[in-house]
Amino acid sequence: MLRWMAVVVLGCARFTTGTVGSNSNYLETFQSGDDLQTFQGDVYLETFQSGTWVVAEDTSLNLTLSLGFNGSTAVCNVRRNLRQAQLVVTVVLEEDWKLDFVNMSAHFTAEEVCAQVNKSLTFSGYYWGVTKLAFFLTRNDVNPYFSNATLLSDDLTITVDRMTKNFDTAFTYILSVLVVFNNIFLGTQLDLEIIMSVLKRPIGPVCGFVSQFTCMPVVTYGLVLVLFTDPVQRLGLFLLGCSPGGIFSNLWALIFDADINLSVTMTTISIIAAMGMMPLWMTTLGTRLIDDNTHLYIPFKTLAVSLVSLTGPIVIGMLIRWKKESWVKICDVIIKPFSAIVIMLFIAVGTYNSYKGILLMTWQTIVAGMLMLSCGYTFGATLARIMCLGKKQIVAVSLETAIQNTPVTLIILKLSLPSPYSDLASVPVIATFTLTGFPLFCAYLIYCSLRRFCGCCPDEDQPENLQQSAQEDIENSRGEISKFLPGVEKINGEQ
Repeated sequence: MLRWMAVVVLGCARFTTGTVGSNSNYLETFQSGDDLQTFQGDVYLETFQSGTWVVAEDTSLNLTLSLGFNGSTAVCNVRRNLRQAQLVVTVVLEEDWKLDFVNMSAHFTAEEVCAQVNKSLTFSGYYWGVTKLAFFLTRNDVNPYFSNATLLSDDLTITVDRMTKNFDTAFTYILSVLVVFNNIFLGTQLDLEIIMSVLKRPIGPVCGFVSQFTCMPVVTYGLVLVLFTDPVQRLGLFLLGCSPGGIFSNLWALIFDADINLSVTMTTISIIAAMGMMPLWMTTLGTRLIDDNTHLYIPFKTLAVSLVSLTGPIVIGMLIRWKKESWVKICDVIIKPFSAIVIMLFIAVGTYNSYKGILLMTWQTIVAGMLMLSCGYTFGATLARIMCLGKKQIVAVSLETAIQNTPVTLIILKLSLPSPYSDLASVPVIATFTLTGFPLFCAYLIYCSLRRFCGCCPDEDQPENLQQSAQEDIENSRGEISKFLPGVEKINGEQ
């Protein structure tokens, strides 16, 4: 006891007569290892956020820290100058590119630690996702033996979430209105008799159904297992592979002069079939890609709304075709450029709205999207060719198989996964959607150039072909009529 009091008196005398410049001052203050152990000042950290802290993207925030001494009575109650004894806490990120810290370290004096003064680390989240934080004590002048960084805490996780923007909502409504008008124009191009003939001999719809709901899910499942390790991204792309067709396949079929009657018929059938096929694939292969706590919700109401939003305006367009032939001529002129504008607006607004998802793309997401689209085009065209369909029908089946209903996929992910996991699962979906438009535009330009300058890819409905077909029909008719004319058999026999 007397020895301890002597050490305290000696320490007070030295700290009151001088300042603390380095750890050597502390070594000179204490004379024995036991007394030194008392003043080492084991430190604990308190953060005013713990567990998972959900923050909005692009928002500046302060992470508040506080240090304390274990055994603060021994450290803080002794008369000595603690202002120059420094303690530094440094944050280390699991993935440092996801968060932007203005200051990575918080500097405390021993006096501030004793007074429980709070310090802040300013940061903002740019990319969606989850990042785990670890806090290390990198300097401790109170402990003369301190040399290596010491872990104080690693139980804080920062989740950066998407911020809802009014701009996105406004453009969603505007594009929805444009799609409704485009579907009306699309309906003016349809022929009810042709649609009924397609349904009576449904070779094209059967090809589309088999390739879309059999080949695509199986191929996509293999791609996600090979290219992805993250179960969230696996789920997103596989769900896209199980989705039905949508309005975009109809627009591209119209632009490429494919069989638009077959395309719309297949889209309608696939949306109806998706109400049973999507749950089937999700409960079989889909459950192997997610954990047991994730429950997928198939939005049957959304599928029903998609069906009504497709068929309703198309029926209106077909009524216009029936009642107002003069309007149909106007629609014939504007439908292709209008469809191209709608597609480009969707690509532009979708890219702007999900540009952070595009920035999160990796080579795996790009390769997976390209392979998925290529397989869809190939399987649809090959199966249609095997079934001896015409050129326009082959193009329609190919486009319907590869171009999936992206909005339905995104809605299912939003309903099934909490944010930002739903946004992270959408990254391969966004990548595939982005990769769809540009190659098809390039292919269309090449297609138009070949037809205009090289005479390749002739249209089945071109006047030369129609004239040749009409001539053949006339000659065949003459041959049939001549059979019933007297003396013809003799003349033919002499010839």
